[in-house]
Amino acid sequence: MMVMRQLFCTAMLCMALAAPALAQNKAGEALYATHCVVCHQVQAVGVPGIAPALVGNIGRHASHEAGRAYLARVMLTGLVGPIQVDGVRYNGNMPSFAKLNDEEVAHVLTHVLSTYESVSDLAWLTPAFVAATRQLGGTPNDTHQKRSRLTSATGG
Repeated sequence: MMVMRQLFCTAMLCMALAAPALAQNKAGEALYATHCVVCHQVQAVGVPGIAPALVGNIGRHASHEAGRAYLARVMLTGLVGPIQVDGVRYNGNMPSFAKLNDEEVAHVLTHVLSTYESVSDLAWLTPAFVAATRQLGGTPNDTHQKRSRLTSATGG
């Protein structure tokens, strides 16, 4: 009986601890469906020549500081100018989503990185991180330049 009680308590604790993350991912999923799916498509596969796939491409940026800042910047400032992803050239314009609050931006990025890229270390991705990135300002062209430096430094 005691073992069953311990198992039950452990299961309840796990569920209680997982609930906020699950709610955050649901919020991110809804925001992605509202703001991102038109270009990046369901499952984040993109549209060749129009919007690059997020799946298989953006997770590598989550492992280092400059890449993390880039991920937040691209949502906050948008991106203009030609880029190449997996050998496909894109010359579209990603709009800014600065109208989303810091928590919403963090939710979208968390959803994409955890769902499509299986990135598990997202403790850095907080509303405070997004707010600090927002404070730096910038333009879509600035973000394009930072992307160019980032991809030449990381090979992608």
